[in-house]
Amino acid sequence: METLYTGAIHGFPQPGGGIANGVSTGIASSFDQDGVLSLIVVLGGSLSLVALVFAFITYSLFSDLRSLAGTTLMNLLAALFMVQLFFIVGAGGVQDSELCISLGLSLQYLRVSVVCWLAAMCHHLYATVASLPRRDDPPTYLKYSLFAWGAPLISLALATFLQSRESHDFWNVADLTPFNCWFLGDAATIYAYGCPIILLLLTCTYYIVKAAIVARYTYSMQLDVKQREKMKRRQRLQLMLFLKVSIIIAFVAGCGMASRTLKIPFLWAVFCTCHSLQGSAVALSVACNCRVLKVYARKSHKQSEHQITKSSSSMQLLAPVPDPV
Repeated sequence: METLYTGAIHGFPQPGGGIANGVSTGIASSFDQDGVLSLIVVLGGSLSLVALVFAFITYSLFSDLRSLAGTTLMNLLAALFMVQLFFIVGAGGVQDSELCISLGLSLQYLRVSVVCWLAAMCHHLYATVASLPRRDDPPTYLKYSLFAWGAPLISLALATFLQSRESHDFWNVADLTPFNCWFLGDAATIYAYGCPIILLLLTCTYYIVKAAIVARYTYSMQLDVKQREKMKRRQRLQLMLFLKVSIIIAFVAGCGMASRTLKIPFLWAVFCTCHSLQGSAVALSVACNCRVLKVYARKSHKQSEHQITKSSSSMQLLAPVPDPV
C-alpha cells in the first residue's frame, strides 16, 4: 500500500522495490509498510514545530525574558526546531541522494548542538546559583556560542571520517532511507555521537548536582523563614526544570543510539515517536509554566532595579552638596 506521503511526496518505494535490502528492508517493511511511522513523525514533528515556535516567540517578545539564561534557552529551542524540521523532511525516505546525505550531516551536527546548549544552560544555572562574578557579561554568551555551535563541528568531522572508513560507498543511500537519512554507521554512532552525548550529559548532571548543593546551602543560611521558603521554591523549580529537559533529551538520544546500532525495529519506532514529541515536551516545560516565566522575569526585574538604584546613587554623588544655612 503506497500512501500519499511516502509515494507522492517522497517517492519512497515500498519494500520489494529494490531500494533497501537486508536489515534495512526488514525495518522498513515492519514499521513503515503503510506509512504509519512516517505519519507519526510528520504529525508529532509538526506539533513540536508549532510548540517550539510558540516558546521561541514567548522568549523573544518579552524583554524581561531576554536575559543570558533566556538567550541560551532560545538557542537550544532554535537548534531543536531545526532537528525536528530536518527529521520530518527525511521521513519516509528521500529520492535525491545528495539531499539525503545533507540531511544526515545536518542532523548529526544539530543533535550534538542541542546537547551542547543544554550543557551551557546548566553551567549558567550553576554560575547563577553560586553567584559567580561576570556570569551575565556579553563575553560569557560569546563563549557559550563558540562552544555550542563550534564543538559539534568536531563531532561531525569525526563522524564523516569514521563513516568513510567503515563504508566503501559513502554516498550509498540504500541503507539510509529507512532511518530518515541518518547516515551514521555503527562506529560513527558510538564514537562520534554516543560518546560526545554521554560526556555532555554527564557534564549537565555535574553542574545540576553542584547547583543543587550550593542552592541548599544558600537558602539554609537565610534567617527569615518566608525568604528561605521563597528561595527554596524558586531554586527547586529551576533545578527540576533543567533536570526534566535533560531527561527528555537524554532519553531520546539513548533511543536513537540504541536503535541505530542494534537495528531493532521496535527501538526505531520508539525513537521516531519520542523524537517527534520531544520538541513539544521541551517547549511546554519552558514556556507554558507561569512560575518558570516568573523566575526569568524576576531576575531581570531585580537586575534592572539594581541598576536604577546604582545609577541614582551615582547621580547623588555627582550632585553638588547644598550649602549649610
